[in-house]
Amino acid sequence: MATNFSGQKNLTKGGLTGNLIRFAVPFLLANLLQALYGAVDLWVVGRFGGGKVGVASVSNGSEVMHLVMAFIMGLTTGATVLIGQFFGAGDKRNTSRSVGMTLSFSTLMGIAATLAMVLLSPLLVSALHTPQEAAKDTLSYLEICSWGILFIFGYNALSAIFRGFGNSLAPLVFVGIACVGNIIGDFLLVAVFSCGVPGAAYATIASQALSMILALAYLKYGGFGFQFALPNFRIVWRLVWRYLQIGLPIAIQGVLISLSFLFIVSIVNAMGGSDSAPAAGYGIVNRINGFAMLPAISFSMAMAAITAQNIGANRPVRAIKTLWLAVAITMTLGFFFLVAFQTIPDKLVALFIDRNGDGASDVIHAGALYARSFSWEYILVPIVFCTNGFFNGCGRTLFSMSNNLFCTFVIRVPVSYFFSTMAGATLSHVGFAAPLASFTSSIIALIYLLSGLWRAPKKTH
Repeated sequence: MATNFSGQKNLTKGGLTGNLIRFAVPFLLANLLQALYGAVDLWVVGRFGGGKVGVASVSNGSEVMHLVMAFIMGLTTGATVLIGQFFGAGDKRNTSRSVGMTLSFSTLMGIAATLAMVLLSPLLVSALHTPQEAAKDTLSYLEICSWGILFIFGYNALSAIFRGFGNSLAPLVFVGIACVGNIIGDFLLVAVFSCGVPGAAYATIASQALSMILALAYLKYGGFGFQFALPNFRIVWRLVWRYLQIGLPIAIQGVLISLSFLFIVSIVNAMGGSDSAPAAGYGIVNRINGFAMLPAISFSMAMAAITAQNIGANRPVRAIKTLWLAVAITMTLGFFFLVAFQTIPDKLVALFIDRNGDGASDVIHAGALYARSFSWEYILVPIVFCTNGFFNGCGRTLFSMSNNLFCTFVIRVPVSYFFSTMAGATLSHVGFAAPLASFTSSIIALIYLLSGLWRAPKKTH
């Protein structure tokens, strides 16, 4: 009974399609809910808490918090792979040790990251060239959200642990709780009590805290075999080193890629000068993009856990067959998003702002321009993301990091800047840089996959 309640699943057996779909769909739904409560912040503020200035503030602040989230999610993926490999190999002792190490180490990292972000927030707002009319609210949003970093670390560490055990349903439940809490908080603090941008930030950290506390209770009482006794939280540095070997390259990759998005935000802000319309339009498209990217992101996360267990069980052929299946599914879904962004981008952007508000038409126009050129990304990222998940599950996180950073900083950022400086440049020109970078990254990933270098033995004990 306890084992069933824990939701542990051996992903090295059973049908490939059924395993992939059943394991990936909770990832998809969890990421959908996470994107939803981020989008609700933007929608509620855009409708009830400041129009284009409020949207620009939340958009700029959210981009910085995405950088933090990318680091945390990347680092804790190390726990998913580490626990998944031990669990797949049937090594209960090291599985339990890895759980305790993940919780203790994540707490220390969460405290350090909170202090760093609180201190750096003013510098980051300035570095983004945030429009002057939105700078104060952006700083307020960022400072408040920074105090919730410990909760973000805790939730993601717990989710990584559950996924390592083959349980992708629990993270879905807890992010769903966070989503509902955030939506209720947004409407109460922003729409009812008129707290504006700070209200959206307070609603976010309160919902994150609730989600983390409930996830911790589930780990304790859910039958995972981990005892909440002080010695079990001891940091085993041998495991920390392996955890960092796997997770740190993903975290660094996530941070630097998010940093590249901040560079592009800065480019977009500079294109608008004192007008926040381009920043607001770009920010809205990025929120919608958060939904459109969900299939590729979710199947990538699923691939990391599935591959980790199969590599631990010495079943690499099964893992690679699952990879091709994941690429086919996500590319098909990406095509539908491409069609939507090519045909009705203005209608999608208009959902997030009052059409009768000041500068709304400019925001909608800028967002639609960016959406049409950027949307070619949706049929390319399935290869990038799914192969990343596969290589990460193999422990080849250094390759994934190198490939993605090369394509981001050698292609995407320079091309975005170059296009923005052209005479008559619009967000349409800037948007083409993303699919160009993803095309290059896909080619490199496929060459590495076909080379077989990812098969080289890697010690897990």
